[in-house]
Amino acid sequence: MVSRAHETEPIGGFARNTLRSSAGMADLSNSEYTTGRWPAIWDSRTRGTKLKALEPLVSFASRPILTPLHFSPGCYTNPTKGVKKETAAEEFKEWWSLLLEDHTTVFSDGSEQYDQGKFIGYGYAIYKGQALVGSGYGAINIISYVFDAEAIGALKGLQYIVRLTTDKQTLITICIDSTSVIWCICTNAVALLQWAFLECYGIIETRDINIRWSSGYIGIEGNEQADRLADLGAKSGRVSEDNCAHPTISDIGSIACLSKRNTTYNWWCIAKNSLSATYSKWELEYSIKEPPELTLPRGIFHRLLAMCIGHGDFSFYHCRFQYTDAELNCIYGYNKTPDHIFFCDYSVRKFRKWPNRAPFPPANKQQGMDYIKSLFGKPKDFADFLKQTRCFEHPYQAV
Repeated sequence: MVSRAHETEPIGGFARNTLRSSAGMADLSNSEYTTGRWPAIWDSRTRGTKLKALEPLVSFASRPILTPLHFSPGCYTNPTKGVKKETAAEEFKEWWSLLLEDHTTVFSDGSEQYDQGKFIGYGYAIYKGQALVGSGYGAINIISYVFDAEAIGALKGLQYIVRLTTDKQTLITICIDSTSVIWCICTNAVALLQWAFLECYGIIETRDINIRWSSGYIGIEGNEQADRLADLGAKSGRVSEDNCAHPTISDIGSIACLSKRNTTYNWWCIAKNSLSATYSKWELEYSIKEPPELTLPRGIFHRLLAMCIGHGDFSFYHCRFQYTDAELNCIYGYNKTPDHIFFCDYSVRKFRKWPNRAPFPPANKQQGMDYIKSLFGKPKDFADFLKQTRCFEHPYQAV
């Protein structure tokens, strides 16, 4: 929980938003104003920025293109049809066991491995009836996602069928366990992997192809085979020299997001060293988002903020600035300190009404701080704590 001390944006937030907007412009725009028309005005010998490091990746990524909307029969139907995975798997097995040899099915899957590094792979298996007639596997760019691998696996399987048979009347069913991939194939391609889905559309338009959901990890033979091949593809590291080797817009965005988080974190690690010891002891993290505590009424939020920063109605604060007319003790005669809120006699008497309380009242300052920390991010609980303890009220009200 960090309050907004001023309306201008903090340095960490400014750097974060700069990376976000700049990476977005470089990813999505072919305009001469964002792709290098203007000569560099800085010395090329200077150290490159984090955004500059993304430039080689952006140049390889496939840029989105404007295409007509794509709709296929049943594109608005939920691929799962609202059926549980176990039930759907049994129905699928029964359907698949009755297929004839002239019916081709394509199973595809993606895999992510972390053995000595991150690797992403795809695999596909092709059946005529219940006989395996073809298969393949491979790896894709290591900064990609399993979603990318599953979509590319489906595309590679379709391309294999096109090479395998020239009969355009052959009935083909694509069996995929990812509903996200099915939605993209049936409706509109997402920009992050548009090239793969557009190639799928081109093949689907020339062949008799249906799409069916095959729930994963339920013992479906084709799914299990495709999963094993995807694992082999990830471990092989064999990346084809096409778009599979290049990062997608989403992959580059992930790197940009990581850079934004690192920039904010590094700035905060330096900035928090200049904070007062009173504030630092709470070990608060920096966040760009508006903290939920700002929804509290001004008077209640003041109590929380004053307790964290030590600037408030406390005896040492009044003595420091020599406020002779200030009241240094609470209504029960105890010295007013930031941790007085959970050690006041009246507050302890109401311990049973404390929200999210421990079995016993705080026995020392650290336990009291731990309790208040548990209320950070829960403004309603903190407001309820003040309401139940009433330790800031006047004597005639609290009695």
